[in-house]
Amino acid sequence: MDVGLTTVSVDEYKNAMRHVASAVALVTFQDEAGRAGLTPTAICSATTEPPTLVVCIRKDLPVAARLRTVGVFAVNFLTDAQADIARRFSTSTQIEGGPFDTGDWYEGATGAPVLAGALSSFECRIARAFEHGSHDLLLGLVQDLKMAPGDNLLYRGGFFRRLFPE
Repeated sequence: MDVGLTTVSVDEYKNAMRHVASAVALVTFQDEAGRAGLTPTAICSATTEPPTLVVCIRKDLPVAARLRTVGVFAVNFLTDAQADIARRFSTSTQIEGGPFDTGDWYEGATGAPVLAGALSSFECRIARAFEHGSHDLLLGLVQDLKMAPGDNLLYRGGFFRRLFPE
């Protein structure tokens, strides 16, 4: 089915998406060059049978090729108390000590770095990878998971946000 080209501009699309609150997560992995991680463009559940996540990453990022090559990664959904960790992974400037110097990290079952105390951590093996436009879409087959108490850290309109009870 050919859906044709969109008439929506990139700026319009980005502006509309900034109005949508998203859970903040880090994608982390380890290869011969060491630990690496990033804050992905988008993450969501793809299927429950088998348990699979979709992770969308800009393909021009230097870590994107490394991630595709290593084939395993962890998705760490952050609690509202972990905004400092999110900032370390999302900044474009060099931070002394690197992003893994904040938080309590351990090597998970797949070898990927997992953040202790993350709301939910999913260790995945890349089942399939697709290129679409500016991004890689990775289907991550969940190999292991951990959960901890807490509330989601959200991102909306350029700011980290917290949930408030009604």
